[in-house]
Amino acid sequence: MKIEIDFSSFRFKIIFTLIFVICTMSFLSFYTYNYFLSKKIYKNAEENIVSVLYFLRDQIIAVHDGRLIKPYLRELEKNDRILHSSLIDDEGRTIYSSKSTTGSIEPVDIRTLQSLQDDITMQSFKSKSGSYSRAIIRFHNLPSCYNCHAPEKKIIGYIFVDFSMKDSEETVLFTRKYSLAFSGVMVLLILGFVLILHYKIIRKSLSRFTKAMNSINEGNLDARIQIPRSTELGKLSRSFNEMVGNFQKTQKELQEYHEKEIKSSQKLVSIGEMSARLAHEIRNPITGIANAIEIIIEETKDQEHKPILEEIQRQANRVNKAISNLLNYSRSKELYKQEGEINEIIKSIVFFLENQASHKRIRFELELSQEIPTFQFDHEQIENVLLNLGINAVQACDESGTIRYETYYSAAQKMVTVAVRDTGAGIPEDKLRDIFVPFYTTRTRGTGLGLAIAKEITEMHHGTIRVENNPESGCTFYISLPV
Repeated sequence: MKIEIDFSSFRFKIIFTLIFVICTMSFLSFYTYNYFLSKKIYKNAEENIVSVLYFLRDQIIAVHDGRLIKPYLRELEKNDRILHSSLIDDEGRTIYSSKSTTGSIEPVDIRTLQSLQDDITMQSFKSKSGSYSRAIIRFHNLPSCYNCHAPEKKIIGYIFVDFSMKDSEETVLFTRKYSLAFSGVMVLLILGFVLILHYKIIRKSLSRFTKAMNSINEGNLDARIQIPRSTELGKLSRSFNEMVGNFQKTQKELQEYHEKEIKSSQKLVSIGEMSARLAHEIRNPITGIANAIEIIIEETKDQEHKPILEEIQRQANRVNKAISNLLNYSRSKELYKQEGEINEIIKSIVFFLENQASHKRIRFELELSQEIPTFQFDHEQIENVLLNLGINAVQACDESGTIRYETYYSAAQKMVTVAVRDTGAGIPEDKLRDIFVPFYTTRTRGTGLGLAIAKEITEMHHGTIRVENNPESGCTFYISLPV
C-alpha cells in the first residue's frame, strides 16, 4: 500500500512539531547530563589523585629525607597512568625529571608556581595524545629541613606528576554513546507510539468523517459517524451528527414547502392565464363603451346630463388603464438594449411632463452630469420607468412644488445613478418597504403596479431602485444602472 504524505496537512505539522520538540528536548537533556557527568568523573578522579598525593607528601615529610623523593617518583612511573614526573627547586631548576616521552608535556613556569595557594594543586591540560592532569606538590622549609636548607627559605621545592585521564575519557565516551543510543531508542519508541495513536485513533476517526461527508455529498443524509470514545472526537462526532440531522430535517421542511409552493405557483399560473384572458375580454367592451360615450358626448346637446357622461367616460378609461397595467405586469418582458445617452431621454421626459402639468405651479429642474458615458439599455422601458416616477412626483406635489432630475456617474463602480426628487408630501416611514410590492398603493387612485413594474425593469438591467424621504419634504427615488 502506497502512503502519500501531505506536507501541508495539519496532521503532518502536528507530528513534525512533536518530533522536533521530542528530539530537541532529548538532545538538550542528554547533552546537559553528559556535560555534568563528565565534570563529575574528572573531579572524582582528581580528588582521588589528590588524596594519594597528600599521603605521599606526608610520608616524605615524616622521614625527613629528601633523597627518598626520587625513588618514590621512579616507583610512581611504573604505573601506566603516570605520564611524567619531575622535581624542581624553589628557583625553577630541574633536580629530577623522568625520561617518559608520552604526550606533549606543558613547560613549568616558576612565577605560576609561586602564585599557587594550596600545597597540592591539580591542573588540566589537553595534548595531541589526549587529556591529562598535573599534580603539583609544594614542600615548605620546615625546621627538620634546616640541616640541608637555609632557614630563610620558605619553599624548598616542587614535585610535578602528570596523570593520564584516558580511563576517565573512555568512561565519559562510553556514557555519552550509551546516552545517545538510549536517547535514540526513546525517541523512536515515542514516535512509534505517537504514530500508532495517530493511525489507530486520529486517522481512523478522520477517515470516518471523510466517508460520512462524501456519503452526504452524494445525497445520503442518513449517513452518521460512529462516536469514538475520546472526549474531543466524541464531541465533534456528536456535533456533526446533530448538524446533519438538523440539515436533513431542514431539507424535508424545504421539500414540503417547495411542493406547496409548486402547487401554489401552478394555481397562480392558472389564475394568471385566466385573469389575462378575462382582462382581454373585459378591456374590449370597456374600450367600445368609452368610444361610444365619447361619440355621444360630442353629439349630445343635453348640457344637464353631459357631465354624467363625461364621468362615465373617465371611469371607463380608468378601468381600461388599470387592465392595461395589469396585462403589462403579467406579460413577460424582453430587453432590447442599444447604445444611448440617458441625459437626452431625461430631457425629453421633462419636456413632456411640463406640458402635462401646465395646469399646476410645478418647477422642473435638471442637474445632469456631463461625465456620464453612453451605455447599453432598453430605451423604451427605462423611459417608461423614469416617466412613471415623474408622473408620481407630479401627483405628489398637488398644486405646486419642485421636481428635479439628477444624474451621477461612479467610475470606480461603473454605475449610472438617476435621482428623481420632489417636494411633495413624502411617504410614511412604515410604508417605505411596501411601495414596490405589486398592487400596493398609498393613493385612492391607481392600481399599485407602476413601481412594481419599475423595479422589475430595473432589476432586468441588473440595477437597483430605492427610495428615501427628504429631510425637508417629499422623497427621492434612486435608480442605479451598470455601465
